Amino acid sequence: MRKSNCLMSWFAGLGVGIGAAILFAPAAGEKTRRRIRNHADRATALFKEGAQTLRSGAGEVLQNGHREVSRTMSELTGKAKEKIDGAADATKKAADQVVDKSRDAAHHMGKKMEEAGKRLQNT
Repeated sequence: MRKSNCLMSWFAGLGVGIGAAILFAPAAGEKTRRRIRNHADRATALFKEGAQTLRSGAGEVLQNGHREVSRTMSELTGKAKEKIDGAADATKKAADQVVDKSRDAAHHMGKKMEEAGKRLQNT
């Protein structure tokens, strides 16, 4: 049974019980009203205490959840930064290799052009 159905059944039973108590009470009207008021005051106090306990528990759960989300986000941020830094380092190394290879190729081509120029002058 769902909690809301149980709670509604409980309230219905409470109402029937109060009504039956009033109808079948052997005491005088004023005494019965005082007794009902006392019971209602105690029930109200119990409900308030239960609501306060529930509120405190919900607040604590919410704070714990917020802390856990913050911790998880910090961890994820740190891991993402590490990955980005790693990718940046790898990209820089690859770019340096491309520059070095290009420089070597240009130097090699320059030498080939010098040799070709010398051959042309000799002919």
